[in-house]
Amino acid sequence: MFIWFSLLFIVKAFFSLLVLALFIGAIRLFIFGSTKKYTECVSDISQLKKGDIILTGKQSVLYSIPIQISNVLARKLKHRFWTHAAIYRGNGQLWEAQMKGIIERNINDYIKGRFMIRAFRHKYITDENILDKVLEFCEKQKGCKYGKLGLLFYVVSTFMPISFNFLLDNYLVNKICHLDNAYFCSELIVDAFKSIGYPISPFDGWRVKPSDFISNPLLMPIKAIENK
Repeated sequence: MFIWFSLLFIVKAFFSLLVLALFIGAIRLFIFGSTKKYTECVSDISQLKKGDIILTGKQSVLYSIPIQISNVLARKLKHRFWTHAAIYRGNGQLWEAQMKGIIERNINDYIKGRFMIRAFRHKYITDENILDKVLEFCEKQKGCKYGKLGLLFYVVSTFMPISFNFLLDNYLVNKICHLDNAYFCSELIVDAFKSIGYPISPFDGWRVKPSDFISNPLLMPIKAIENK
């Protein structure tokens, strides 16, 4: 009986913290988030090289609200925009994880859709053969998808305090949400680099969010070319 009461208390505490976090995050996003703008976007794809990590997002506070709220809670307010990550494979093409699976996509889709774009490059990997192996990993996962339950898992995980991570990182949740052979956007990138022996994060891929790449010491930002 004591165990059940303890579990009930933990679950209740978790949801109370989750609601409080959502409330605080929403206030920060809708009141202060709109004051932040980002103007140094990459628009010339000739700057990009294979293996570059691409971040996308919108200026609007109404786009991808759950991830923006997570960004303003766990990261700096100025990084609220970045809600998606992909990896550049060359010739204008990206590998990215979407709910429908790992897909190829033309980066011009984001440019035409008026998305903001940032790019980051690994500081220490210059050998294209190594980067080819990163891209090969992504290609092998083509079609893997996480579905609606996986999306729910991802949204909840964005607000999950570290001390409660054990509630998600277990066999039962993995089976219920069908997370085997499924990747979220940042997770695909983290696991791709890890697969070739060049890990870019000390955390499991599902814990890494797009905005985490901004402060990653192994990555350098690709500066936008100024229009003359």
